Amino acid sequence: MTEETKQELINAAERCECPDFIDGDPISFPHRYSSPRDIEASAFISAWMAYGSRKVFLGVLERLHGMMDTAGGPYRYVISGAWQNPEHDPDRCLYRFYKWADFRMLCERLCGIYSGMESLECLFNPGEPLEKGVYRLCSVFEGVNGIPVPGSTSANKRLYMFLRWMVRKGSPVDFGIWTRITPAQLLIPVDTHVYSTAKSLGLTSRCSADLRTSIVITGEMAQIWPDDPARGDFALYGSQVM
Repeated sequence: MTEETKQELINAAERCECPDFIDGDPISFPHRYSSPRDIEASAFISAWMAYGSRKVFLGVLERLHGMMDTAGGPYRYVISGAWQNPEHDPDRCLYRFYKWADFRMLCERLCGIYSGMESLECLFNPGEPLEKGVYRLCSVFEGVNGIPVPGSTSANKRLYMFLRWMVRKGSPVDFGIWTRITPAQLLIPVDTHVYSTAKSLGLTSRCSADLRTSIVITGEMAQIWPDDPARGDFALYGSQVM
């Protein structure tokens, strides 16, 4: 990585990681809450939904959060079983490839987790390689549409985005409410746009936006932010919109 590229990425991260980033991003939904439980439940559901047309999925999330708030907030909505509402036909489309049945299954699994532990963070052990916790997280949601199979080599962008939200400290955007994972362990959430930008900047020569590519790009970002390489997510986003 050239010094010029490093400085471009630093400038882009400083420009993008600010409160204005929140508006119009899926992270805006968990920012509506102060309770860590509501933040986590909202964040997981919001990250799960975050693909395709931003305008459309944000509209769906607005609708879902309206329902959840009526039940007392995302956490209470999940643990109360309010997602079993018979008014929602399980076979009816919720958004693109998701049906209401998929949302109900996601909530059912969350409910099962919250009935036995305080947080999804409990699936991760301090000092353990991050991929082991990710494997466990994918395992408890196995079969839910939109959750990669355990051990998948996909970039798993939405899950790593969720982890960024939960783990990074001192950010005006991310929450940093988890402590079992360090920011240094996080991977860059890679989608086609991030991959294209990283490739144009010479950060990877790989031919697909998979998990290995995420690891390579994260390694490049660790040259700039060794204790917080996921800050490069903002840098790459900022480079995209320059």
